Amino acid sequence: MRGGKARAYTPKKSADYERLIASHWHHAPTDKPVALRLEFGVGIPASWPKYRQAQAVDGSLLPAKKPDIDNLVKSVMDALNGIAYDDDGQVVEVSARKVYTESPAVKVELHDWVVICTQRRDKRTGCKTP
Repeated sequence: MRGGKARAYTPKKSADYERLIASHWHHAPTDKPVALRLEFGVGIPASWPKYRQAQAVDGSLLPAKKPDIDNLVKSVMDALNGIAYDDDGQVVEVSARKVYTESPAVKVELHDWVVICTQRRDKRTGCKTP
């Protein structure tokens, strides 16, 4: 805290990661609510035996290790703030997972969040009520 004010600090490694993600986004930002789907590919260690690498590839072994998935999600959301959406408050749904891949990767899907009406209408969703 400096001068009685708290400041947020983003470590250089995190800031570099956020810039890398942002540099790959080539769509106009939306002002609508969005759903964010993320897949984090964690590289398979070359030092692992072949049987363990095979388990990682087929999905029977998952990367239950650092970095924590919530920190990865936050980094992507921060990176896309003002680039993919006007404000990260527009993200109303998040789905994320970590898997092993041949090389590290991040898959980002952003969808407009849409209410699908069946038979109801209410003020919150605009759907008809029977």
